[in-house]
Amino acid sequence: MRNPEIDDDPKRAALLAAALGVFNRYGFKKTSMEEVARAAGISRPGLYLQFPNKEELYRVTMRALMERAQQGLEAAFADETRSFEDRVVAGLDALMGPYVGSEVARDLGELLENSEPQLGSMFGDYQEKAKATLSAQIDRLAPASVLTEELNADSVTDVLFSATLTWKQSAATRSEFRDRVRRAVRLLTRTSG
Repeated sequence: MRNPEIDDDPKRAALLAAALGVFNRYGFKKTSMEEVARAAGISRPGLYLQFPNKEELYRVTMRALMERAQQGLEAAFADETRSFEDRVVAGLDALMGPYVGSEVARDLGELLENSEPQLGSMFGDYQEKAKATLSAQIDRLAPASVLTEELNADSVTDVLFSATLTWKQSAATRSEFRDRVRRAVRLLTRTSG
């Protein structure tokens, strides 16, 4: 899903990339508009002309990040050169791998408790969309021996999604995160067959 508001304006995209870097390094609470402006190479008043406050900047930055993650998930499953296992690993890595070990991951966990001020329902909406995409792709691509009446695409998605939410915060590296996802997919495909 392309967002023309972000994708068609290279300066805005660069500003959001700079904002993401600062949010990733310091988290939402410790990030200042001054820091974001400095990282983006613009004045603080120039930043305020584009975003009236830090909450709006965070919301737009996170929306762009979540849209890119969703696109990565979809692209991983569209790659017909990959095996089912590789598609699932690549898709979940695109969705959650970039957060491994970042302040953004810790912020999102905190924001789930009080998400209305910063993100409203956006995070939950994107999470549901990602789960629906993952479930549909597992249903479409899983080898016949993998899915059963008891272990359907929704239940596989639920297990993988729940596990990866934990692993994105507990894995020391992105490589470790991918390894855990791969082991989970292998376990699910082995026990169902």
